[in-house]
Amino acid sequence: MIPLRRIFALLVLPAALAAFVGVEYYDNLSAFINANWLDANSIKFLSSDEIQFIPSFLTVISLLFSILAGNAFTVLYAQQETMYFALYAEVSEAKSLLEQMALVCAGRPFYKDALRAMKVYIKSDLRRLDVPPADLVARSPSQDPLESIMYLTSVGVPSVVYETVRDLRQARGYRLGAMQRKFPSLGIALLYVLAILELAAFPLLGAGTAVGAPQSIFNVQGALFGGLCGATTLVLRIIQELWRTSGGAFNVDDVLQTMVRGLADELDGRAERLSEDAFPAPDAARPTSRCAASASAMTQAQLILAVLPVPSGAASALSDAQTRV
Repeated sequence: MIPLRRIFALLVLPAALAAFVGVEYYDNLSAFINANWLDANSIKFLSSDEIQFIPSFLTVISLLFSILAGNAFTVLYAQQETMYFALYAEVSEAKSLLEQMALVCAGRPFYKDALRAMKVYIKSDLRRLDVPPADLVARSPSQDPLESIMYLTSVGVPSVVYETVRDLRQARGYRLGAMQRKFPSLGIALLYVLAILELAAFPLLGAGTAVGAPQSIFNVQGALFGGLCGATTLVLRIIQELWRTSGGAFNVDDVLQTMVRGLADELDGRAERLSEDAFPAPDAARPTSRCAASASAMTQAQLILAVLPVPSGAASALSDAQTRV
C-alpha cells in the first residue's frame, strides 16, 4: 500500500501549488503581456477567424502533449507491472533455494558459508533498487553470491541446488531487465516543455481581453487556468513518479522490503540455530550416568531390531538383557 503522506508530498502538493499560482497570477500575467509584448488589437488579429494562429498553435501543442503523455504513461505503467511480477517470481525462487539448502547442506561444514552468501545476495543484489541494472549484471563471477552458493553445493556432481540457482539467476535477469529504464529522460523534459507551451497560450489569449474587461472575467479565466495548471502538473508528476525506479510514489520499494523481510528473518533464524548446534551445552553433549548410557545403547538396539531381521534366539537374549537393565 502506498503511504498517503508520500502521495501528498509528491503529487497533491505540487498540483495544488500550480493551481494556486495559476489562479493568483493569471490576471497579472495577462496584463504584463498586454503592456510589454502585444497590445489587445494585435492579439485579437492573431486570434481572428482569418488567421487562427494562436488557436492552431494551442491545438497542435495540446495534441503533441496528449500523444506523448499517453504513450509515456502506458509504457511506464506496463514496466511497473512487469517489475512486480519479476520480484514475486525471484523472491519465490529465493525461498525455494533457502529450503533446498537446509535439506541438502544441513550438517555439512559449508552450510554456514552458503547462508552467508545468501544473505549477501539479498542485501547487495535483491534490495539494491538504487543501483543501475547494468552495473549489477557487469559484476564478475567472484563477486556474485549465487556463484558462491553453486560452487559450494555443486562441485563435482551437480546437486538439486544447481537447478534452483539456475532458475534464480534467470528470475534475477528478468527482474533486472524489467527494472532497466526504457523511457529516456529526454522524453520527461520534452513533456515539461510541451506543458509550458500549452499553458503559456492561455495568458496570451487572455491578454486580448485585458483592456476594458471587468474583473469578473479575469476571475473566471483565472480559475479555469488554475485548474488547468493543477491538472497538467498532476499528470506530469504521475508520469515522473512512474519513471523513477526507487524513492517515488509508485515504485516497488515498500513491497520489496515487505517480501524480503520474511526471507531475511528465516536466514537469521537458521544462522542462529546453526551456531547453537555447533556449540551445544555441556550437559546435553554427553550422558551423565551409566544408566543413561545403557538406556541409549538399548534404544539403538531396539531400532536395529525394528529395521533388520534378527534371529529369534538373539532377539530373546536382547529382550532379557533389556529386562535386567
